[in-house]
Amino acid sequence: MTDDDLFLTAILSCSRSDLYLHPPALTAEQQMLLDQMRARRAAGEPVQYIVGFTEFFGYRFEVGPGVLVPRPETEVLAEALVRELKARDRKEHFILDIGTGSGCLAVTLVRELPNCRAVAVDVSPVALEYARRNAALNGVADRIEFIERDMFWFMDETGHRFDAVISNPPYIPTCAMAGLPADVQKEPELALEAGPDGLHFYRFIVPSARRALKTGGVLAVEFGDGQAKELQNLFAITGPWDKIQTCHDNAGRPRVITARISR
Repeated sequence: MTDDDLFLTAILSCSRSDLYLHPPALTAEQQMLLDQMRARRAAGEPVQYIVGFTEFFGYRFEVGPGVLVPRPETEVLAEALVRELKARDRKEHFILDIGTGSGCLAVTLVRELPNCRAVAVDVSPVALEYARRNAALNGVADRIEFIERDMFWFMDETGHRFDAVISNPPYIPTCAMAGLPADVQKEPELALEAGPDGLHFYRFIVPSARRALKTGGVLAVEFGDGQAKELQNLFAITGPWDKIQTCHDNAGRPRVITARISR
């Protein structure tokens, strides 16, 4: 779908097929709005910010300045944990989503798992506002508790024990930030940059999740290109983890690690 297709479906509240079956004749006001959208896109703004929403795992999520845009690679993360939890014979799953952003992971998990509740944590009040709206938009606001807290403080303070911890933390090395595409650079740096090697947050999440998980609980994280080996080493030295598995994205690149705590 081209940018113009997305803009027109948003302006006209129609589907892509409607554009081709019934080519629209735009009013002057609609043409002005389309021109404004094109100008914003030419200035490097993410197309999802311009239309105000995106699709993730078949569900609609509102997005805009101040929140990371959900990406197809992160669907691999959601799918991996959904598959793992569906294979378990439990009455209920209690999940922690660290750095929830738009809420795409927490919302998707509770939509896909009717017996699931979630706690979703983020330090950004702007992101949490989107997450709360997205939970309401998808009919699951009563099954997710949103908490505005730095992950480092929350993980040390929480008295809960979870069946699963999931996270798509920042993982872009500092040296790579300037080379990101122009539209990605419009997204919050807080959700992207992660220190010299991009592994800053994992060094906290992996050992902290070990303490927050119930026996047999699962940690699932997304990571960036070239980071698989170092992450596997991190799991090895912070055990006891077992059933460590790596999942690949649609381009065949390692993208997600899942691991079970065996204590």
